[in-house]
Amino acid sequence: MAISIRSWVLQHLEDVFFFQNVGEINGIQVPFTIGIQTPTPCESMLSYGHNGAISMDVTFGTNNMKFRLFTLTGFDDHRTCVPLTWIITSK
Repeated sequence: MAISIRSWVLQHLEDVFFFQNVGEINGIQVPFTIGIQTPTPCESMLSYGHNGAISMDVTFGTNNMKFRLFTLTGFDDHRTCVPLTWIITSK
């Protein structure tokens, strides 16, 4: 799995703002984490996330690996929820 994720990240560098593979730093186990934001949500973040309300939803335990999925959302002029970015982490 780590190889396929790393391959995906390398093929989509413009959409990944943070990537940390499972490993150890100074003897401490660090979790897998990836932050994804495509160009369209990035533009929305600048429009709706600046000086506006932002909310975050966390989903846990809905997949076999028990990863957490964080979704950061903003609100447009009609108070419609607009997805801005996603973070997936193993811890």
